[in-house]
Amino acid sequence: MTDTHQRQDKTRRLPLALAVIAVLMFGFGFALVPLYDSLCRVLGINGKVAQAQVMPAGRDTAVLPDTRRIRVELVTTINEQLDWSFYPLVKTLAVQPGKSYTVMFHASNRSDHAITAQAIPSVTPTQGARYLRKTQCFCFERQSLQAGESVKMPVVFYVDPALPAEYGTLTLAYALFEVDDEPGQGI
Repeated sequence: MTDTHQRQDKTRRLPLALAVIAVLMFGFGFALVPLYDSLCRVLGINGKVAQAQVMPAGRDTAVLPDTRRIRVELVTTINEQLDWSFYPLVKTLAVQPGKSYTVMFHASNRSDHAITAQAIPSVTPTQGARYLRKTQCFCFERQSLQAGESVKMPVVFYVDPALPAEYGTLTLAYALFEVDDEPGQGI
């Protein structure tokens, strides 16, 4: 082959190679979210909150009373492209470890079309995440709201009495993101 033919072959292969790289990058971008979530669950990082076993409402988990009060702060953020309002009806509460509590969050779709969203929870400090146990949460499933629709969504949780004494405050944060309408696993 002459030098000119080699150069023409390289020129023809370049767009194909660039297209393959672009497709791989696009696929990797979609794979990052489940990979990140799996990694966080395996390593126990990023304040991911595990779903607790379901127990009847109003039942306390502690056999011995724990008289401590733990401050639980509720925080929300919304992806800037999502035209919703989303906030807790109570921003802070003092909870007794072992006792279950219900808090309500308000969500409203301000757009002119139906939108499905998913709330991603996290707890800080990160080490305290394993002691905040949710038995019911809107974050376990995707939430679909019609245009202009508003809902109140409950979270039922308790703080495990095994929470070390140095943790006086836990912050439960939810980040809300728009997702496609296909059913998926909750967080």
